[in-house]
Amino acid sequence: MPQEQCNLCGKPIAPQSHYIVRIEVFADPSMPPTSEAKLASIDFDAAVSELLDEMGQMTAEELQDQVHRHFEFKICPACQPRFLANPLGKPRVTAIAEN
Repeated sequence: MPQEQCNLCGKPIAPQSHYIVRIEVFADPSMPPTSEAKLASIDFDAAVSELLDEMGQMTAEELQDQVHRHFEFKICPACQPRFLANPLGKPRVTAIAEN
């Protein structure tokens, strides 16, 4: 059985001595504000046809990315605090402004 590795640093990790990171990315399910007048003015047949045309140009993976993605990673105890401090991996160094 191959030994697990930390998905951040690559070091081997022992069973039951690591952390699981789960990330879900999905489309915002909230509805935009609308009115009866706006709904009445929409040509739903044309809108569906246009959407199907757009979807026909996309791969299955691209379509999936528009709806939902789930990721699972294993990280070691040394990487866990760094991950929690900056889960998006954004740069933390800011430039010093010149006066």
